[in-house]
Amino acid sequence: MNERLLFTLLLFLIMGLLRIIGYWRRKAGKVAFDAARMSNADKERDRYCRLAVMAGHREACRMFSILHPDRFEEHVPNKKFKLHGIRMAFFGYYYPSRYHALLNNEQKAFCRSIYQFKQGEVHGIEFFKACMDALQLEKKPYHIMFMPCSNWIKYGQRFKILDWYIGKHRPDLTSGLYDTEICDARESLHEAKGTENRVLERSYEITGNIRGKEIIIVDDVLTTGKSVADYKEEIERCGGKVVAAIFYGKTFSMPPLFILRMSVWWEYLTKRTRNEHTE
Repeated sequence: MNERLLFTLLLFLIMGLLRIIGYWRRKAGKVAFDAARMSNADKERDRYCRLAVMAGHREACRMFSILHPDRFEEHVPNKKFKLHGIRMAFFGYYYPSRYHALLNNEQKAFCRSIYQFKQGEVHGIEFFKACMDALQLEKKPYHIMFMPCSNWIKYGQRFKILDWYIGKHRPDLTSGLYDTEICDARESLHEAKGTENRVLERSYEITGNIRGKEIIIVDDVLTTGKSVADYKEEIERCGGKVVAAIFYGKTFSMPPLFILRMSVWWEYLTKRTRNEHTE
């Protein structure tokens, strides 16, 4: 038989086998991913998710990172860290709505509580206390200022109960809810497209006397930190000194999918090798 013809036949055979393998690999990944989504038990959900990741299922990779956020995030809840030169702490991870179908019940409930806080339906006292403890600041009479919202109505409903709590139950703190005046309505930063490249528009004015005060900024969600850095700059221009910032949630940063796949495969191969050595 002609060598070129033989080579061509072998090439087509190999390509056909690869297509068949790829097809069944995708099918296996989809079945495992569907099983992970339907599972209510954390261990079972994790096991099926890992199998789907190893089969190359893209959504399973995203689900795995959401199941194990501490493995891929640089900063973790209720632990202080620095960003833009500001000491910060946050209460939990916030996941954008595009990941809603991949969340477990606890994560969905937390994200829902953030939306309720934005609407003034959740007071936020629990997150405020936890983040203040996480900052481990020296005992001083700190002044609390709140991140301006897209309009004055949202600003009031979001922070009014924290303002009441500080005035009623925290003699060590003072509230600066009325130090900032919202001048013009603007587009909500978290709902706008391309938020990673945007900063808070100056639709506010600091009218209170904050000169010489040590200030902690309170906000709902930390994404890039550009907005809080901008607010810090304005506060310090008015004579205040920003010592920290706290947030109800931090937007989860999805890592590259190839890193997720490598992480799962490495863990699987390491565990398999360890088991072989112990047998």
